[in-house]
Amino acid sequence: MSLQHIVSICYLCFILLFIFFIRPSNSWHHTDISEIKPVHNYYLMVTLIATVMVAVLPMSLSPYWNGTIVNNIKKQEYRNGTLVDVIVYNADKQQYDRLGDALLNGHLYIDNGKIDPALENMENPYDAVLREKLGVAFNWDEAYYNHHYYMYFGPVPTLLLFIPFKLLTRTALLAYQATQVFAGMSIVGLFYLLYILAVHFFKKLPFSVYLVLSVAFSVLSIGYSIAAPALYCTAIVSAVCLMIWSIIFFIKGAWLAKDENISKIYLFVGGFLGALAFGCRPPVALANLLVLSVIAQIVKKQNAGHSDKTKKLVLLLLPYFFVGITLMLYNYARFDNAFEFGQSYQLTVTDQHQYGSFIERFNMKTIVLGCLSNFYAICPLSERFPFVWYNGTFISFPILLFSVKVLSKSISSFLKERGLNYFSILMFLIPFIITIFDSYWAPYLLERYRLDFYFLLCIASFIAIGALLEIVSEKKKKILLCSIILLSFAVFAIEFLFFCIPVDGSYTLFYPEVLDAIYKGLRFGL
Repeated sequence: MSLQHIVSICYLCFILLFIFFIRPSNSWHHTDISEIKPVHNYYLMVTLIATVMVAVLPMSLSPYWNGTIVNNIKKQEYRNGTLVDVIVYNADKQQYDRLGDALLNGHLYIDNGKIDPALENMENPYDAVLREKLGVAFNWDEAYYNHHYYMYFGPVPTLLLFIPFKLLTRTALLAYQATQVFAGMSIVGLFYLLYILAVHFFKKLPFSVYLVLSVAFSVLSIGYSIAAPALYCTAIVSAVCLMIWSIIFFIKGAWLAKDENISKIYLFVGGFLGALAFGCRPPVALANLLVLSVIAQIVKKQNAGHSDKTKKLVLLLLPYFFVGITLMLYNYARFDNAFEFGQSYQLTVTDQHQYGSFIERFNMKTIVLGCLSNFYAICPLSERFPFVWYNGTFISFPILLFSVKVLSKSISSFLKERGLNYFSILMFLIPFIITIFDSYWAPYLLERYRLDFYFLLCIASFIAIGALLEIVSEKKKKILLCSIILLSFAVFAIEFLFFCIPVDGSYTLFYPEVLDAIYKGLRFGL
């Protein structure tokens, strides 16, 4: 069976599934999450497994990220909807494994001692233009400092996966495979997080809405990594995974646990996982600002004594202290600066060594333009399939606009009764804070950087939708149900088209003929 026929069949199934979900007679619309039976759990598990497989398996397709292609190659890709010639740099996909080898050998640098003397003799080795002019050989996108190469991505994925895998199997774990693990765990975590939120705070949420939102928000939260899974997305998705599970333990420890001792354990684990996210990708770890709402919930809890509250706060914050100290020592040992992960010393398209401090570079215009670009940018349609480019967050995925509702008076009052108002407001605001930091550190904002906060807007949108379905009239509820399902299926369609964009070493970048087969399949051969 040809790819064209497979696409046609999948597209037909997609249409039928949409009709099944959105039809008014769907019994799942009338089954609240608090009323589900064992058969619904069966459908839930099948959906979860299918979502993991559909999101994770395509990550192995790209010959660039799976290790088949080892040299730089000139290809064509879409930039803002225009087809241009670009060099696909051979970023070493195995930096995490090399760091693992380095740690096992008792040092922190990831080179073998063979460094181009021309690089060592440059007055400013971070000047990309001069490096190219002089023909200097260097390791692309690695941090160079004091005559050694270092990995500027956080070491936590190496400690969690790469070193244990090598010790157990004596073979190297590929970076895209690590992304598959973290993406799968992220999806499982998001399904579970949305489930406990629904069961404990939004009991009137229809099972159909929970199911379709769980799938849509899971795919949206890790979507870009499906096409470009290694190295960059390994860092992002590992942090997203840790933060999702951290939030789960925060919710259970501060809002749900009845036993005080169990609550303390949950809070400690939540703090530990959240702290580890700083060792994956710091911008994602800014989601730990949610701890402020957790602290507020602990303090205002009336059935706990002063001593118990103090112990909870200590156990919650202790992991941040110890993990923070460890990461600072790790940074200082490499760059003589406790707060430097290596970003300033990376060898890439811009000289980030000249960026200076955050205060020196603070510019309100840059912040405003960064937020407008990240959330509201509109790019022109391409003339060639897949026709789309990466628009701003709320333009590409209108369903995330529900997150704005957590600021409304009616929703805020409802959430306040359940102790979720501060939590939800922070969930909405943190993506803008992350955007400010991304604007500062990155030469330009990319779609993959939006993975830093997509999961937060997804959770905020779910909370807003859950609250809306609790307070709206039955007539408006039917309209809302249809809108939610329509926008959720739009997420699937958009993410599929994004997967088709030939960019960042993706599968279709190297096999453009696949795009023709997909286009014909979507038209059923017409």
